[in-house]
Amino acid sequence: MLDIKLGRSMEDLFFHEQEQRLKEARAKLENMRETKENLASVSGIKNDAVLEKLLELGIRPETLATLLAIPLVEVAWADGEMQDEERHRLITYAQKAGAKKNVTPEILDVWLSQKPDPALFDAWGQYIQGLKLRLSDEERRALKEEVISDAQLIAKSAGGFLGFGKFSGEEKAVLAKLEAAFC
Repeated sequence: MLDIKLGRSMEDLFFHEQEQRLKEARAKLENMRETKENLASVSGIKNDAVLEKLLELGIRPETLATLLAIPLVEVAWADGEMQDEERHRLITYAQKAGAKKNVTPEILDVWLSQKPDPALFDAWGQYIQGLKLRLSDEERRALKEEVISDAQLIAKSAGGFLGFGKFSGEEKAVLAKLEAAFC
């Protein structure tokens, strides 16, 4: 009788441990899905492979939000001052992407009121250089397209006739640096 009870106890313990592992695996999968959705929301990146790679590399939404804001801020400050249209576009972008809650408001406020030190953009470029080594060609291309298209929207917001169309020479130079960072 004792052996039967011991056997059942061991069996119960085994199944309890299995159930716990399954619960933990489900929770981890759910967290991963939520984080991927947060990354997509913050970044605007829609490419699943890029999002999964970013997760795999341990990149959190708050880190990505800050990193993706840097090239946009750099484009906005390209001519030495941030136009009202560019500021408005950056704030709108940050709110839409959820970056406002993921980027420290003080940092965003500073970036909107004064041009960041060039070392920040250099650091972003170095980060992209390291990241691109870990991405496939397709993933790198997708990330590049997302960053460049967002930066072009910022550049277009204050350029050309009535804010549409042309980029300034300085904005073109920054956009070329962004392109080069992904090559």
